Amino acid sequence: MNAIFVENIEECKKLWEEFSPHLSIFDEWSFRFAFFKFYKYKPHFVLLHDEKQNVGLLPLWFVPEKNKYFWFSDIGDGFNWAEENSFWVKDKKYVKDLIDSCPKSTILNSLKADVVNEFLAQDPRISKSNPKQILKMEGINSLEDYFMSVDKKLRSNLRRDKKRVEALGPEIVFDNFDDFNKLVEFNSERFEDSPFRDERMVKIFLEIIEKGKSGGIYKARMISVKVNGEIVGVDLNFIYKDVYDTLLCGNDTEKCPGIGHFLTMLDMQDAISYGIKKIDFSESDEGSYKEKLFTTIPQFTFSN
Repeated sequence: MNAIFVENIEECKKLWEEFSPHLSIFDEWSFRFAFFKFYKYKPHFVLLHDEKQNVGLLPLWFVPEKNKYFWFSDIGDGFNWAEENSFWVKDKKYVKDLIDSCPKSTILNSLKADVVNEFLAQDPRISKSNPKQILKMEGINSLEDYFMSVDKKLRSNLRRDKKRVEALGPEIVFDNFDDFNKLVEFNSERFEDSPFRDERMVKIFLEIIEKGKSGGIYKARMISVKVNGEIVGVDLNFIYKDVYDTLLCGNDTEKCPGIGHFLTMLDMQDAISYGIKKIDFSESDEGSYKEKLFTTIPQFTFSN
């Protein structure tokens, strides 16, 4: 068994398409390539092969500011832009060899729990990563169905926030993608560590939105809420196969209390209208309010 390191981006793309399971939006080259386009970090794809064929792939790149290797598109900023990660092999027997081929100083964020449990249980190189939240839509055909699935106090709070925003006579706008600028503004003003204070990250998502507007591999979906003609909240979502991904949000809770929950409910209604089977609410800090609303899925980090 041999491992080689591939740095040519065109070769990396070919290997990606050979190995990607295409299970989530994060498995799509067009999504991940946008990060390479604007950060231009050096690819370092670890290709495992035997005498006959390629058998495993670790799509990495080197982030010089961190002096470490990360998943291709993860810039090491703590936001872990690549989720749903696993080890890409053509047979499970190659996983150990692939892991052993990791270069030193590698950090693999947002590993799936089932992958860790099967191949890295009790491994000292594994630690907890930020969890993520999902909502399986089986049996949920309306907001009322969802309300009845949560405890009474939470149900009351959600209904209160919904009525509070509705009392303001909100205007709900779909797919006005120019409102992404307002999402960036909200996010940058609210969080000191906002990734959108880096212009490269803004350009990345403008690129991803543009691809999603064409309705190809994934569909971009933007929901904006206006009160008295002024935008108070924006969500950027993507539809990939039968999954509704809520990736980015920005809102003004001071001007519109309850807008966060209100937008989440709009996301759910939108997903229902598309017949979606699962909503992926993305990863969050441990203890996030989302843990009360949805099913929490653990994720893990490998570091050597």
